[in-house]
Amino acid sequence: MLYERDYNKLTEDESLKWKEAEDFIKNNQGKHGELSVDVMFKYHELKPTAAYHYESLFPNNRLNPDSLDDKSKLKQMEKEFADLLKTDISERSILNFINKNKYYNLIASLFHAGFTFGHHDAYLFKEFEFPTTYKADYLLIGKNSHGYHLLFIELENPTGSITTKDGAFGQTIRKGIKQVKDWDKWIEGNFHSLSLTFNKYKNPRTELPKEFRTLNKTRLNYVVLAGRRDNFNEETYDEKRGLIRTDNIHVLHYDNLIDSFRLFQTTNNY
Repeated sequence: MLYERDYNKLTEDESLKWKEAEDFIKNNQGKHGELSVDVMFKYHELKPTAAYHYESLFPNNRLNPDSLDDKSKLKQMEKEFADLLKTDISERSILNFINKNKYYNLIASLFHAGFTFGHHDAYLFKEFEFPTTYKADYLLIGKNSHGYHLLFIELENPTGSITTKDGAFGQTIRKGIKQVKDWDKWIEGNFHSLSLTFNKYKNPRTELPKEFRTLNKTRLNYVVLAGRRDNFNEETYDEKRGLIRTDNIHVLHYDNLIDSFRLFQTTNNY
């Protein structure tokens, strides 16, 4: 769960406000059921945030687009993260920083790092477990017009043995790649177990979509975050492109994450 409350349960006040919003929609439709922009805006204003969580696929892991409205808070988040990266930290420190402060939008900004899903529906799981075997630092689930896609994320150190002198992947990146390949192999042989995990967290009032019941590897994506921009050169980028082609693993540095977060701040959606 990302939040301190269970969004599978609404308060009486939230239920009443939701009903008010639905009544408003019914009473303001055009002759053929059309709705004006002003009506939709007012409906969104009336409908409590909790109701959006309640009717979503994973109520307690839903990313709320309204959290992108406070641009000053997002700017502060960016500054704190950039300052953190200037210190001698490990991937565990970064994970703790994000989770303790609930700065989940830092990770969610990876939807804007070359991926084309998340704008129809977006979810985040922190320290997502592959039953009894592995644990991904984060899992992003995003929907586009072709359905749901999964993005598993492995954090590695921002400093250390990132690349070799000629720019080839160093020990830190290779460690992350091996971890991700182990996940991928596990998923191929144990997707049913993964489906049971999703079923555990899903909205009990809806069915689990087929994307979570039947393995389709074109919907699986992986990110390894390691190092800084200065660690990467043309050789690194060649290896990076090859890895995307062969294994759909995207090796990014932490400056890429800051870049995607800055782009993210110019949008109002995942």
